Amino acid sequence: MTKVEYKKENKICQNCKNYFPIESEDFSFYEKIKMPPPTFCSECRLQRRMATFNVRSLYNRKCDNCHKKIVSIYRADAPYTVWCLECYFSDKFNPLDYSLEYDFSLDFFTQFEKLKRKVPQLCIEQANSNGEKCEYANYTYSSSDIYLSYNVTTSEHVYYSTFVNKNNKNCFDSLIFKGNELCYEIVDSNDNYECSYLTKCHQCIDSKFLFNCVNCQNCFMSSNQRNRNYVFRNRQLSKETYKEALEKEKFSFRSSLEKLIDEYKKLMISTIVPFATLVNTQNCTGNFIENSKNCLSSFYVWNSENNKYITYSVNASKDSYDMLDSGRGERMYESICSGKGNYEIGFASCSWNTMQSYYCHSCNNVKNNFGCIGLDSVNNCILNKQYTEKEYEVLIEKIKKQMETMPYIDKNGCKYKFGEFFPIELSSFCYNETMAYEQFPLSKEQILKKSYQCLDDVTRNYKFTIESADVPTNILDVSENILEETIHCEHKGLCSHQCTNAFRIMPDELKFYKRMKLPIPSLCPNCRYFVRLERTLPWKLWHRKCMNKGCSNEFETSYAPDRSEKVYCKKCYQQEVY
Repeated sequence: MTKVEYKKENKICQNCKNYFPIESEDFSFYEKIKMPPPTFCSECRLQRRMATFNVRSLYNRKCDNCHKKIVSIYRADAPYTVWCLECYFSDKFNPLDYSLEYDFSLDFFTQFEKLKRKVPQLCIEQANSNGEKCEYANYTYSSSDIYLSYNVTTSEHVYYSTFVNKNNKNCFDSLIFKGNELCYEIVDSNDNYECSYLTKCHQCIDSKFLFNCVNCQNCFMSSNQRNRNYVFRNRQLSKETYKEALEKEKFSFRSSLEKLIDEYKKLMISTIVPFATLVNTQNCTGNFIENSKNCLSSFYVWNSENNKYITYSVNASKDSYDMLDSGRGERMYESICSGKGNYEIGFASCSWNTMQSYYCHSCNNVKNNFGCIGLDSVNNCILNKQYTEKEYEVLIEKIKKQMETMPYIDKNGCKYKFGEFFPIELSSFCYNETMAYEQFPLSKEQILKKSYQCLDDVTRNYKFTIESADVPTNILDVSENILEETIHCEHKGLCSHQCTNAFRIMPDELKFYKRMKLPIPSLCPNCRYFVRLERTLPWKLWHRKCMNKGCSNEFETSYAPDRSEKVYCKKCYQQEVY
């Protein structure tokens, strides 16, 4: 058979109307997985996936089966039947009982939405593998004592943190990290111990306010250090002099900490930075990629190969495109929070050990399913109705043709045929409840103009009993009486951070602050999260040149051209640092 030679094409995105490229290797991938090429650009595809991904918005409501009070990602007024974990994972739930006969007079996406409103939804995305005290955690697996934290795997005693990837213990207020213990306010940092305010740092011990440092111990307010001890504001000191200088900083006082945070911000934007963090990689573009090859335009990827447009792949993924928060799998396409042995899946969410299945949600150990929800160890199903293998094959081809001739058309005129992810306007969540709001922020007016759902009140407006300014500024002066108070957030709801207006301090949290000699925070967890998010880079690439004088190397980087950092190529950065 003669091999087809594809040529690069420029398409116009249905959504943003901008041109986007489809490379020859992209066409080869789409042919291999038997998918039509996309009609949305990669950025709009990412936004579309994120707009169905509610990671951090939690609500109090009742289980629709046993009626006990629960915490859920679905609001009490959401148009879905929601069950608690005990009911959902019990023998009471058989998702085949809610099946629909496929109706060729209606488009597929409208029918899937009808099914979604029939089948009970899991209140919060968790597995049965968690230990105790995970009621306030979403997308959490094989973990225990996780509080207001999200996307957590194999960790314990983690509070107010997001994207917690494996083997973390006693970590608070952190973002995108793995293998850390006794850490506070760390971002993009791994394998650290007893540290506070680290960004892009690895294997550091007993250090504070470091940026782009590796294997450092007892270091403070420094950047681009390697294998160093007792470095203070980028100056080498003796052990005794370092300890004397550190004692003068008075971390336990809020006023002192706030000044140090301001100094830290200036340090991060004034230092030389590498164009990307690529460790043991071959032919990779993006950022934070380790032990991988042929991963292009991807971010936070480990042990993977032959991927493109992947964001946060926590395990070995292969030959996959357009995945958000994926695990182990092969030939996966346009899906979120899916992996652990998937093969040839598309447009899936929260699905594991799944093969040759498309448009499925919360399905496990299945094969040859289409448009299904909540199935486990059941094959050859369409809209939760089971068929013989032959019946399934015949019906699937008819449905794909029907999706071509009768696409769903959203309010912006975009057409959704077979090969497109779910429309944003059919998301189970409002735009400002989802990850899309964080990475692609839109005002209420912009959300409504796009005909997306918008939640009017994303704040909680909890009543407070004490102003944050009235909390003792020194953690050593804070008594356990603070556990009875509700603290008024310093932002007072006047920000774009979905401020909750007030917040409480938990007993283990107070113990942690006292141990680490950190003052009680003045911001609510939501505001702290959005402030922390500013220390990350966007999941986007720009073509730039090395800023080292005399160097002409070019690269793809997540540092936008208008940023103030000095961005160096790999060679120049290594010469500067090492």
